Amino acid sequence: MSNKLVGSAETQHRALKLRIYPSQSQEILINKTFGCCRQIYNNRLFERNQFYETVIKPETDKAKQKALWKTAHFSSEKEMKQKFPYLGEVSSQALCSATMFAEQAYKNFFASVKGTRNGSAVGKPKFKSKKSHDFSYRECMNVALNWKERKIKVPKLGEVKFRHSGNKKGKLDFFLRDGADLKSVTIRKNPAGEYYAVLLFEREYCHKQKSYDGGENQAIGLDFSPADFYIDSDGSSGKDFGYVAQKQANLKKLTKLQRNLMRKQIGSANREKARVKVAKFEHHIAECRNDWIEKETKRLVSTYQVVGIEDLNLRGMMKFSRNAKNYGDASWGNFVNKLLWKSSLNENDCQVVKADRFFASSQICHCCGFKNLITKDLKVREWTCPECGTFHIRDVNAAINLKENAIKQVGQGVSELMSVEGVEDLATLALQIGASDEAENLTGDGQNVLTL
Repeated sequence: MSNKLVGSAETQHRALKLRIYPSQSQEILINKTFGCCRQIYNNRLFERNQFYETVIKPETDKAKQKALWKTAHFSSEKEMKQKFPYLGEVSSQALCSATMFAEQAYKNFFASVKGTRNGSAVGKPKFKSKKSHDFSYRECMNVALNWKERKIKVPKLGEVKFRHSGNKKGKLDFFLRDGADLKSVTIRKNPAGEYYAVLLFEREYCHKQKSYDGGENQAIGLDFSPADFYIDSDGSSGKDFGYVAQKQANLKKLTKLQRNLMRKQIGSANREKARVKVAKFEHHIAECRNDWIEKETKRLVSTYQVVGIEDLNLRGMMKFSRNAKNYGDASWGNFVNKLLWKSSLNENDCQVVKADRFFASSQICHCCGFKNLITKDLKVREWTCPECGTFHIRDVNAAINLKENAIKQVGQGVSELMSVEGVEDLATLALQIGASDEAENLTGDGQNVLTL
């Protein structure tokens, strides 16, 4: 049995995340830009809300409401600069991006209300707060990368230094070869006070043929497990490949730091120092978790030609589970997104098949196909099929069903295998997940920082 998927020429996006080290003057300007972008964003939300309350809401006729929306006038960037002169001190591209994000947030909200948006529902846009300690802005033009001198040239900021270990094993060939265009850079400051630059690259490429030769050892199914991350169709688990629930493993130290933070007086300098300590340790936990996800997804797409996974509503499951800590600590959604992303790359001959959300993988006997409704109770971890008498371990049986479902879908020539919920385009996905393990970076203390 052999199946090949042939694709046409497309545009591919990948993002490279770098730890940057701005000077004191550059730091001041970056923080000013964060504040100005926040003001532009909040002003657009305020004007829209005010127009709705004063003009749209009193009108009951929907046809007239649509006509009134067309007459709406919101402050332009030029008008905002006249009203607030200090906005002229920062990059105009960053301010334009903030306006664009505000408009896109409303478009996503309206599409979610109408039911035309893919993925989970999106609520009404909220005002940005300066107390979040997590800021970012995007520059879309006049950005230059000088790799030899390890500098990025950003509008208004000038050249900003960064550190990187270099092009080990050709991981950065996508970014450094001719033909890759730098489209934008997102400057971000995390709660720990560290600055990063996420560079989005674009390159034209053509899908290569992806094949499946029908071998049993070339396909695998993964069933989510809160304690072990996953159970595969071979009976192994994530723990067999080094998975550790990071937050649970570091809970003692994290609790101590959080308790120390709560004892500090609000508004004091010591409270800010304690907050930074908590933020840095939580960042360390996230990076350890992300490091394992990067390596495990790379192993899976390099080893197997077909990977079957399940589509879960973990947010809904966590509301009714006493094991919600492990559900959240696993970061299954991040794992699935990176697995889907890496399988789409030309260098990996792998296809990821996401089963339907209502596919009863745990209830069906993989030997005879009998559906046992008793297994709806999650407490039933082992059961014997009444039809064929086969003894099943719940998670292993579910993983085998996911594997067989994936093989069946590939055999039918399903080409639309990559489906990432809640992502409008691959460029956004690339910025969200850092676009795989090509973005390997070094911090000031020499420790690896992987993409989030």
